[in-house]
Amino acid sequence: MKIAYFTDTYAPEVNGVTNTLARLKCYLERKGIQYVFFAPNYNSEDAEYPYISTDIKRVHRFPGIKVSISPGSCLAFPKARVIHGLCDEFTPDLVHVTTEFGIGYKGLKYAVSRELPLVMSYHTDFCKYLKYFALSPLETAAEMYLKWFHGFSHKTLVPSRYTLERLCEKKYKNLGIWTRGIDTGKFNAKFRSLEVRSRLGVGDRFAFLYVGRLSPEKGLHMLLHSIGEINILFPGKAVFVFTGDGPYTENIRQAGFDNVIMTGFKRDEDLSEIYASCDCFAFPSGTETFGNTALEAMASGLPVAGIGSGGVTDFLEHGHNALLSADGDQEEFTQNLITIMESEALRRTLSKNGLKTALSRDWDEIFDALLEDYAAVIEENAATARKCAS
Repeated sequence: MKIAYFTDTYAPEVNGVTNTLARLKCYLERKGIQYVFFAPNYNSEDAEYPYISTDIKRVHRFPGIKVSISPGSCLAFPKARVIHGLCDEFTPDLVHVTTEFGIGYKGLKYAVSRELPLVMSYHTDFCKYLKYFALSPLETAAEMYLKWFHGFSHKTLVPSRYTLERLCEKKYKNLGIWTRGIDTGKFNAKFRSLEVRSRLGVGDRFAFLYVGRLSPEKGLHMLLHSIGEINILFPGKAVFVFTGDGPYTENIRQAGFDNVIMTGFKRDEDLSEIYASCDCFAFPSGTETFGNTALEAMASGLPVAGIGSGGVTDFLEHGHNALLSADGDQEEFTQNLITIMESEALRRTLSKNGLKTALSRDWDEIFDALLEDYAAVIEENAATARKCAS
């Protein structure tokens, strides 16, 4: 099986999609499956990700433009003839389009032009995001475009039951689930470190942690509200660590809280240590199609306070492995944070059950199922072609 992947987001950009694709790439190499990725070139000065258009690891990079509402992103619009030439040389059995923009669109056009089996991913609910950037008037047009785009796929894979049900309501066709796993070796309570707590400036205070994109759609205004309330009720007792970056960064700084620690983006062991060295994961986002960071926190031994909406509901259960509040309910979210902070017994229960949840999500099993979906789509496409030929 030979697979061509088209994505508008890839390393060194950090998000749930890029993390998943990095794990998938390693899996494909271990399995000896031929693949090629078409992705943006971020012009990174990081030696780990040098400036290249095509590398020996079968990742073709294309220059693009930065996006103001997402400074870490890069939109590329490669020429069709270049894409077609590279793909024809590779001769894929299947095309997997993971995003709906410049490179993803070129992947769609290539698959259709060559009548190839086409799988798509629906990772991000862009329409739900629009209101957070004062772009609500564009919602109808965006909904129409996304439904048109995914209408070409032989299979559209979503990360959670919640997302599948939402797209079913919108009359999307050929839906399936490609869920997410967790590396419990990388995210693990063993990385907890008093030295890291000291270096961050946490000390003996209770450390709430948020990891992810710092952006309005993540519900961070709710977390800022909670910080204010907790500081009044428990002065000097808590600290709030934000790991990530994005357009909401300045809003957090301007809030003026002296017990907020902003680390920027972290990777690898630095990220593992920050997770394990905090005391509670505060996740106010109700817009997730899955919610990878909540699963990473659970694997790291943290109790989770989250929102009972979106893809996280596939694996977060109120009172079992998390405390969940209604989307937008600032007071309930704040109270859940306080309840977790005040009860060591509750933290132990949520952490124990959260770890069981994380251990049940093995990446290899998830990718094995993905390959089964690929094989089924290839066979269905071949059967359709035989029927048409006869």
